[in-house]
Amino acid sequence: MKCAVCQTEGLQSRVFPGMSTMTAMYCQPFYDEGGEYHHHDMNSTSTSYTCSNGHAWNVVSRPRCPAQGCGWNGDTPVENLT
Repeated sequence: MKCAVCQTEGLQSRVFPGMSTMTAMYCQPFYDEGGEYHHHDMNSTSTSYTCSNGHAWNVVSRPRCPAQGCGWNGDTPVENLT
């Protein structure tokens, strides 16, 4: 992982992960009509990061469904720079 601000400014930095929090609700898995296992887990994990140049951001992500070809959630992390 690299700091987006440092990359934009052409700087080098070290990235340090901080605290993570995770939601914990039950999301029932299921088998579709073809017998393939799906788990549409709506829980998210939020992890804070800082870089050695003082930039800080959070990354929020969700797990991807294990079923092949299932487009649920796509596991695209959202980064919030502060």
